[in-house]
Parts: sequence; structure tokens; C-alpha cells
Amino acid sequence: MDNTKRLEIIESSSKQVSRGIFFSTIIIVTSFFPVFLLTGQEGKLFHPLAWTKSFILIIDAILAVTLAPVLISFFLKGKFKTEDQNPLNRFLERIYSPMLHWVMRWRKTTLAINILALLVSIPLVMSLGTEFMPPLNEGSILFMPVAQPDVSNTEMKRILQVQDKIIMQVPEVLSVLGKAGRASTATDNSPINMIETIILLKPRDQWREGMTKAKLIEEMNGKLQIPGVVNGWTQPIINRINMLSTGIRTDVGVKVYGQNLSTINQVSNQVNAALKGVPGVEDLYVEPVTGGKYLEIDMNRPELARYGLTVDQVNEVVESAIGGAPIASTVEGRRRFAINVRLAQDYRNSLADLKRIPIQTASFGPVPSRP
Repeated sequence: MDNTKRLEIIESSSKQVSRGIFFSTIIIVTSFFPVFLLTGQEGKLFHPLAWTKSFILIIDAILAVTLAPVLISFFLKGKFKTEDQNPLNRFLERIYSPMLHWVMRWRKTTLAINILALLVSIPLVMSLGTEFMPPLNEGSILFMPVAQPDVSNTEMKRILQVQDKIIMQVPEVLSVLGKAGRASTATDNSPINMIETIILLKPRDQWREGMTKAKLIEEMNGKLQIPGVVNGWTQPIINRINMLSTGIRTDVGVKVYGQNLSTINQVSNQVNAALKGVPGVEDLYVEPVTGGKYLEIDMNRPELARYGLTVDQVNEVVESAIGGAPIASTVEGRRRFAINVRLAQDYRNSLADLKRIPIQTASFGPVPSRP
């Protein structure tokens, strides 16, 4: 067989096979359509997978009709064999041929069966939900209590330590790690009154007889009832997914929008009262948006001019004294830590102490922030 005849056979075979490969690939891509209809955490989890698979299959369909024939012409050489000489093809044809002959003989019956299956699937598609992710057992628990907005750093530290000690008394708990406030990352904007405690559990064979995860959470929740603190229980991974997709740290929540915090708080309490007693509601609370205490410092500009100070200079002193200012950084191995300097807690605990913060001037020496 000369090269021209071989290329003609490859071309005709590629036309015959590539058409089937292309349309079968398109059918597979179409089967991912229900995945694209998912919303919520299911959509966040499975949309990237569906897009990746779809793009790969589309490229595969294009290469099947363009690149594949060229590669075959380079690598498929030697003596060609017919389909009957392949034992695998003969075995598959024995199974497929009777089915094909029966379908072609009873064409109307075949069409009726497929149309009936399509009609039966329509009610199922109409009742198909967009969120049906079953709860996954991550093997750990995330405890997220929230205190009042005006709580102090010292009190939150005390609450965190007390809670960790109580949790460690439970026999099924392996270790506990909690934090109050935000971490050193831009993706964590937790306020100081929010605690996140990760509870690692022991293997199931070390649990008490009859103990389940739900009973374990119920037991710990009963022991961790602290006045002014609202408990929340979830899991680490699902909590991050909920926070990224909805901004709410629970599975179900109601968002109230508005411009006035007092009105938002009032409407939230009304929603809370309306939802009480709804079947299936296990834990219900209102996120506190009011009650925080803030320190507002007004500048006496004539006095600043008298001492030769600027607003920026005073703001810098106040910021450094109360919040702290970075002055350097230290490196320990592969980790880098910032060094902040601010006044000791005894010198910034009250308004009287803040009024005595010294401000250095060029002509009058150090003067208190409020003479």
C-alpha cells in the first residue's frame, strides 16, 4: 500500500469516527448543566470542577477533528487490519448487533420509550432543588461565641481561657485552640467580641458509649453558658464556605439592611420574635450591632497653633499611644513579626489617663493632650 492510499484510508476513517467523538463529547458537556444550576455552598464547591471538565472536553472535541487525524498519519503505519480481525471488536459486535437490529426493527416503540422517559423526567427537573449538600462530618468542631460589642480585651481574654478549660474537661476532646478578634490576615475581619475556637476530637473508638457528635455539642453548650455570651456551633470548613458565599456564619440567616443602626437593631429583634417557635429552629439569636463604645477626640485648633502643633502630629501621638505604632520587625527563622510600641495599659485605661498623654512641642517641651 502506497502512502497516498494510506492517507485516504486515514482520512475517511477519521471522518467516520471523529463525528461520533465530537457529538458524544458535546453530550457529556451538556450533562454538566445541572451542576451549573447549583447555588450557595454547592455552587462554590462544584462550579470550578464543572467548568474545568467542560473546557477539557470541548478542547478534546476540537482536537478529535483537527489534530487527531494528523497524528494518526504520522504514527499509524504498517499493515492495516480490518475490524473483523480484532477479537475485541468481534466480542463487542456480538453484544451490540442484536440490540441494534431490535431497535431498527421496532423504531416506533424505541421512540415511544425515549419520549416517555423524557416526559417522566420533566416533573423531577421542576422539583429539583438548587441546594442539597448533605452535612459533612469534618472530624472537628468550630465554637464561635459572640459577646457584647463593648467588651474589653481583658474580659475577652478571660472568657477565652475559661471556655478552653471547660472544653478540655470533656473526655472526647483531644485539643483546643481559640482566638479572639481578627488574625493577621486580610480575609479575617472578626471583631474583638468574637471568639473562634477549633476543637479537635479523639478517634471514635475512644468516645464514651452512646456518645454522638450532636450529643457532644449539646453537652458542651450546656457547660459553656456564660452571661452576655451567645454560643454558636459549626465546623471549620463549612463555616468558611458560608462566610465567603453569604457573609453569615450559620447555615441559615436573615440579613437586615438600612442606614440607621437603631432601626436595624429594632427590625432584627422583630425578626427574631417572629422566628421563635418555627419548627426546626435549634438556635436563634440577633447579631449585636449597637452598644459599642468609641472614643472621639476633637482638636482644639487655637491651642494647637499656640503650641506650634499640627493636627497630624497630635493624631500620630494619640494613635501611637492607644493603638500602637510599628517601629521595626524581627525575623525568627522563616517567620517575621512586627514590633509595635504603645503606652502600658495602666496609662491608657481611663479618660483621665488619656488626657495626660504627653505631646512633645518644639518651644514648650512636653505638654499634656488636654492642658
